[in-house]
Amino acid sequence: MPFYFKRGDLVETKCDAIVNASNINLKMVEGVGRAIFHKAGDKELTNACKAIGHCDVGHAVLTPSFNLTSAKAIIHAVGPIYINGKHGEEAALRKTYRSVFKIALENDFKTLAFPLLSGEFNYPLRECYEIAESEIRLFLKDHPDFRIYMVLFKNFPENLSEDEQVKLSKFVMNNFKSTVHSVEEKVTNEEFVKLVKELQAKKNISDLELALNSNLTPEDLKSFLEVKEGTPSKNEVFALAVGLKASKTELTNLLKSIKMDSLNDDMTGLVTLFYLEKGIYDIYKINRALFNYGVKPLGLL
Repeated sequence: MPFYFKRGDLVETKCDAIVNASNINLKMVEGVGRAIFHKAGDKELTNACKAIGHCDVGHAVLTPSFNLTSAKAIIHAVGPIYINGKHGEEAALRKTYRSVFKIALENDFKTLAFPLLSGEFNYPLRECYEIAESEIRLFLKDHPDFRIYMVLFKNFPENLSEDEQVKLSKFVMNNFKSTVHSVEEKVTNEEFVKLVKELQAKKNISDLELALNSNLTPEDLKSFLEVKEGTPSKNEVFALAVGLKASKTELTNLLKSIKMDSLNDDMTGLVTLFYLEKGIYDIYKINRALFNYGVKPLGLL
C-alpha cells in the first residue's frame, strides 16, 4: 500500500497512469498540465480531450498517454476552484480523488502519479494535501497492492507545525554524529528476518498490518521476510521499524542484525527515531518530515 510524497517531475514518473489536474473543458492549463500536454503531444492530447468535450467538477476521464511513454494513460481529474471553503470545495475535492481511483480500478492500473489536485486552483495547500492524503489512505486500506505517488515540483504544502519543525531540527542537530565506516562484511538477512518475526509475534502484528504501516505492499513484505543472501537497506529497515512500532533499542538491534550499527550518522534514521521515541508510528507523517529535509521517503519506491 505504498504512498510516496516527493519532489520531482510528474511527467517523468514511471507508472500506469499519470493524473492531470484539468478543468471542465479539458483544455490545457498552466503548470504541470502544460508539461503533460507537451510531453504527450499537444495536438494528439488536445484532440482526444475535444472528443470527450466536458468533465464536471469532481469527476475524471481517461485518455491515452500518446508520446508520454512513462505512463500507459492519462487520467484528467477536475478538482474544485477554491472560493472560501463554504461552497462544497472539500466534498468536491474528495470526490475527484475517488473518481480517479474508480477509473484506475476499472482499467486495472496499479500505480498512479498525482499532482496536488486543486493546488493550482487557490486551494490552501495544507488543507489540500490533508484531504488528498486522507482519501489515499482510505483507498489503500482496501487496495494494499497499489503504489501511489504525489509528485510536486513547486507549491509545497507546510506539513509540519513551526513548533514541531523546531523540535525536530534540534533533535537532529543534537544527535548527529559522523561515523567512519568500515568495509561491511557480506551477510545474509537470516538474523534480521528472525528478529522481525519475533517482534511481530511479541506485538501481535499481522503481515498485512506490518505491510500497511511500513509503506510496503504485501508482496514487498513477503520478499523481505524470505531468508536470502544480501540485506535490506537502512531505509527499508527504518520503514519496518515504524511498522513494528519499534523502540530505539529494537531499531538498533534490527540494524545490528545486518551488521549496521550506525544510526546517528543518518538523517533518515534520526528523523525516524525522533518520532519513534515519541510513540508516533505514522509512516506518512514521518515521510512528510523527511520531505521537508529533501530526503527519500521510507518504503520501497
